Amino acid sequence: MKKVAMSLLVMALSFTGAYAQRNTVLVYGSLGATSHKQVNGTKTNTFSFSPAVGYQFDDNWTAGLTLTTESTNVQTSLGKAKTSAFAVGPFIRYAVPLSDIFALYGQFNADVLSGKVGDVNTNGFRGTFFPAIGVNMKNGFALNFGFGGLSFASQKAKGDSESTTDFNLNFGTGASFGISKNF
Repeated sequence: MKKVAMSLLVMALSFTGAYAQRNTVLVYGSLGATSHKQVNGTKTNTFSFSPAVGYQFDDNWTAGLTLTTESTNVQTSLGKAKTSAFAVGPFIRYAVPLSDIFALYGQFNADVLSGKVGDVNTNGFRGTFFPAIGVNMKNGFALNFGFGGLSFASQKAKGDSESTTDFNLNFGTGASFGISKNF
């Protein structure tokens, strides 16, 4: 029964709003699980959960808070390794209706990062921008299509003098699909 309740919660959090409607609440999120087993016997399992909530204070603008947690377990013939990551931060979204059916929106997330790789703690920040298109269906439901984004992250392990930085630009190479409902 707990699995069914959790599944329903995850499905509810996976809804994303494409059209900003003044004085409404936007709830969205994602859930991910992967498992890889290689020929050499190495097995990797990853689980991620990323909910967000925002307030649509204008016909075009939404502001809110995102949260992300991820855990990875790697098992090899030499032993086990575990990593965990946590991110939290504000987001801002601007939506532009192109017609009664289509809308274009862009969202920027600014996250504070914290993680652990084995026994080593890491801290940092990340900024992400991504555009998407919403197709209005009926009764506040919409289909959403994302097509990549731009991100920059910087993390530093405790005790290290230098940070690790990542820059990603993947417009047109990453695609996503979602269903939304404005509340």
